[in-house]
Amino acid sequence: MLIRLIGPVEVERSGEFRPVRPPQVALVLAALAWDVGRVVPVESIFYRVWGKEISSGARGSLHTVITRLRREVLADEGAVIRRLGGYLLDVEESAVDVVRFRTLTEQAMTAPDPAPLLDEALGLWRGDPLTGVSGEWAERVRHRLRDERKEAMLGWARSVTGRDAVTAVAGLSSLVEEYPLDELVAAALIEALHSSGRSAEALAHFARVRRTLAEELGVEPGAALQRLHRSLLRSGEVGERSSRVPAQLPVGLRHFVGRAAELGRLTEACEQPATAAVCAISGPPGVGKSSLALHWAHLHRGRFPGGQLYADLGTVYPEAVIHRFLGALGVKESEMPSDVDAQIGLYRSMLADRRVLVVLDDARDSAQVRPLLAAGPGSATLITSRSELPGLAVAEGALLVRLDDLPGEDAHHLLVARLGEARLAAEPEAAAQIIEQCERLPLALAIVAARLAQRTDLPLAEVAADLARVGADLEPFAHSDPAIDLRRVFGRSYQDLSAPAQRLFRLMSLHPGPNLPLPAAAGLAALPADQTRRLTAELDRANLVTIRTPGRLSLHNLLRAYASEQARATDPHRERRAAATRLLDYYVHSACAASALCYPHREDLELEPPAPGVVVERFGGPTDALRWFAEESVALPALQSAAAESGHDRHVWRLAWAYAEFMQRRGPWAMMPHVQAAALEAAGRLGDDLAAARCHNSIARVHSRLGRHHEALEHFGHALDLHENLAEPGLEAHVHLGMSVSVSRLRPGEELGHALRALELFRQAGDAVGEARALNNAGWSRTRLGEYDEALDDCRRAQRILAELGFAHGEGHAWDSVAYVLHLKGDYAGAVAAFERAADLLRGHDDPQAAAETLVRMGESHLLAGEDASALDAWRRAAESYDAVGDALGDTQAEKVRERIAAHHR
Repeated sequence: MLIRLIGPVEVERSGEFRPVRPPQVALVLAALAWDVGRVVPVESIFYRVWGKEISSGARGSLHTVITRLRREVLADEGAVIRRLGGYLLDVEESAVDVVRFRTLTEQAMTAPDPAPLLDEALGLWRGDPLTGVSGEWAERVRHRLRDERKEAMLGWARSVTGRDAVTAVAGLSSLVEEYPLDELVAAALIEALHSSGRSAEALAHFARVRRTLAEELGVEPGAALQRLHRSLLRSGEVGERSSRVPAQLPVGLRHFVGRAAELGRLTEACEQPATAAVCAISGPPGVGKSSLALHWAHLHRGRFPGGQLYADLGTVYPEAVIHRFLGALGVKESEMPSDVDAQIGLYRSMLADRRVLVVLDDARDSAQVRPLLAAGPGSATLITSRSELPGLAVAEGALLVRLDDLPGEDAHHLLVARLGEARLAAEPEAAAQIIEQCERLPLALAIVAARLAQRTDLPLAEVAADLARVGADLEPFAHSDPAIDLRRVFGRSYQDLSAPAQRLFRLMSLHPGPNLPLPAAAGLAALPADQTRRLTAELDRANLVTIRTPGRLSLHNLLRAYASEQARATDPHRERRAAATRLLDYYVHSACAASALCYPHREDLELEPPAPGVVVERFGGPTDALRWFAEESVALPALQSAAAESGHDRHVWRLAWAYAEFMQRRGPWAMMPHVQAAALEAAGRLGDDLAAARCHNSIARVHSRLGRHHEALEHFGHALDLHENLAEPGLEAHVHLGMSVSVSRLRPGEELGHALRALELFRQAGDAVGEARALNNAGWSRTRLGEYDEALDDCRRAQRILAELGFAHGEGHAWDSVAYVLHLKGDYAGAVAAFERAADLLRGHDDPQAAAETLVRMGESHLLAGEDASALDAWRRAAESYDAVGDALGDTQAEKVRERIAAHHR
C-alpha cells in the first residue's frame, strides 16, 4: 500500500491508484498519515479536519469517517486503531509518500553523491500537496512541504552544478518563478548560470532580483547575494588594487541582550597587542553563538584597522574561504596560486603585518579553522561551533567559551527588547510561560517574538497555549528561512553525528524526564555501557546533550522534540516500542533492586526477566540506592504517563509500587496521590485485582500520611473488598495494619481489632516481621484504651522480636511505642532514653519524618521532667528532621515546631 499526500490524496493498492473522496475523508486520512505510527489525539484530528470552530456533531462525524476509511479506503479494519485519547494509522511509515520524501532527503545529506537520492525524492511530487483539500491545517502542511521541496531542489542544484550546470539552470529557472523573492534560490541560479559560462545572464538575473526586491519589499539584496555579485564582477576585472581593507561583517543583532560575562572574557582575551587571540564559542544549537560573536565584533571593529573577514563555514569548504579571503584582500585572479597550500601561505603572509579580525562561523572542527587563523600581532579570530574545540585550546592556546541557555532575567529582557515592556507587563504569567516553554533558548525566543511582533493583536496567552501543546512537534518554531528554522538549526548538529550517535539521540526522546542515567541510555539503545558512554560523549561534544554529572545526561525539551521527530521519521514503530519497553524495564527492575536494598523486609514483587539489552542499575549499598531514588523520582509521573500512552500498563503500577516505600518516607508528598491513582487506573485496565488491591493500599497509606483519614479508610475498604477473593493473607494483613492507624484518628477504640486481625493474618502467612509490627500496633492501640501494662508488654515483645530479626526500621517504631507508654505511665527518664533509641534507628534507616515525630514526643517528656533546655534541643532536632523531608507536609510541621520553640522562649 502507498498513501500519497503530495498531490491529490490517493491510496495505491495492487498497482492501482484510487483518489480518496469526499474531501473530509481525504483530510482525516491525511491527518492520520501525517503522524503515521503515532497516536493522533482526537482534539488534533478535530482541529486538522474541522478547524478551530468544531461543531457539536463533530465526534459522531469523525466516527463515521473513520469507519468509512477502514472499510472503503484502506480495506483493512485494523489499519486505523483506536487508542487512549486518539487514533493511530498502523501501516509501515514508508507507505506514506511524505515519509519517503523526507527519508530520501535526509539520506542525501550524508551521501557522497546526493543527486540520485534527491532526484528520487523530487520524483514523488505530483502537484501541490493535499490538492483539493481545504482548511487551515491543510494550508500549513502545503506551506511546510513546499519549503521542504524548495530545500531539496536547492540541494539537488548544488550537487549537479559542478558537472551539469545546464541541467541545474533548467531546474532552478522553474523554482525562481515560484520564489521570485527568495535570495537563496536566486543565488543558486546565479552560480549555476556563471558555472555554465553564462556570466552575463547571471549578472542580469541579479539586476532583476535587486529590482524586484526594491519594488516589492523596499529593500536591497542581503549580504550573501551582494557578495556573490561582487565575486562575479571581480572575476572579470583587470588591474584591481593589490591591497584592500575588507569589511565583511554581517549585520549585527539589533536586540542583543545579556552575555555580559562572556563579552568580558572575549575582550580580555583580545587585549594582548603582542599576540594573536583565538576564541572559540560553543554551545547547543540556537543558543546565540553567532549573535555573540558578531555583537562583540561590531563593538570592537575599531581595534582592527587591517579589516574584518567573515565566513560561514557551514556552507563552504575552507579552500573556497581562502580563495574568497585572498580576493577580499586584493589578490587578483590572475595572481591567485592554483595550489591550496600556496594560497594558505599567501594568506598568512598578507595578514602577518595587519591587525585584522577574522570571524569563522559554524566551524565543524579544529582542522577546518586552522588554515584561516589570523596570526599577526594584535589580530583576533572568533570561531563559533556547535562542537567544543579542545584541540584549539591545546595547540593554539584558544579561549574556549561555552554558552548555555539565557538566564531567566536576560530571556525576559530579550522579549522586552522586541515586544516592549508594556505588552509583557499586561500578561506577565503568559510571558513567563513562553520563556520557559522556549527553554530560554535565544533562537526559539526570537522566533516567537517575531511572530508576536507581526501580530500586535495576538495575546501572549494564546501563543503560550500553542507552545504548551508542542510536545514532540517543533512546528511553532518553523520558518521558511533555514537560518532561523529551529528544526533545521538542530538538524545541522544532528547530521554531523555518527549513525550510532544519531540513533541514540533519537531514542533518548522516549525518556520524558529531565535527566537520563547512563544505564538507562544503554538500555534504550540495547548497547553495552562502554559503547554508550562513548556515544554520549560524542553527543555532549556536539552540544545536543549535556553531561551535568558523571553518568547522567540532560536533554532539554526542544531538542527532545526534535529527536522525537527524527525518531518517528527514521525508526520503525516496532523498534521505538521495543526501546520504550527496555527503558521501562530498566526503571522497574532498578527501582525494585533499590527498594530491596533500602527496605529489605518489604514483600518482594515477582518480575519477569528484563528485555534483552536492558542494563539494570547496580548499587553499592543503600546510600547509592537512596540517591538514585531521589534523582529519579522526579521523572516518575512522566514515566507513568509515557508507559500508559504506549500501552505498558503493567509497568505503570509496578513503577508506583517500586517507588512507594521511598516516597512514603521522603515524599514528594504532593506527587504521591497522582502516582498511585495512575497505578490504580492501569491495574483496572489490566483487570488485575491483586495489583488494584496493592494500589488501593498504597493510596490509603498516602492519605493517612497526609492526615486525610476519611479518604484513607475508603481506599483501605476497597483493598479489603478485593482481598476477599485473593487468598493473600500477608498482603491483606498490611491493609489492616494501615487501617489501625487511620481508624484510631476517627473512631478511637476500634483500632485494636484491626491490629489483632493483622496479627492473625501475618501468622497465617508465616511473616514474623509482620507479626511483630502488628504486635507493636496492638500495643499502641491499647494505650488509647488505658491498658498501659498490657501495651508495654506488647511493644517490648515487638521490639525484641524485630531486633532479633534485624529489622531496624521496625524496631525504631517499637522503641517509639515503648517510650510513649512509659511517658504515659510517668516514667519520663525511661521514656527519654527509649525515644532517643527510636530516633537514632528511624533517622539511620531513612525515615526522617518518623524520627521528627519521635523527637517532638521526646521533647514533651523532657518538658514534663522539668528539663526545658533538653526539650528545646529535641524540638530543634525535630525541626531539622522535618526539613530533611521537605515538601508541604514536612515544611508545615517544621514551622509548627519552630513556633512552639519561639512560644516557649516568650
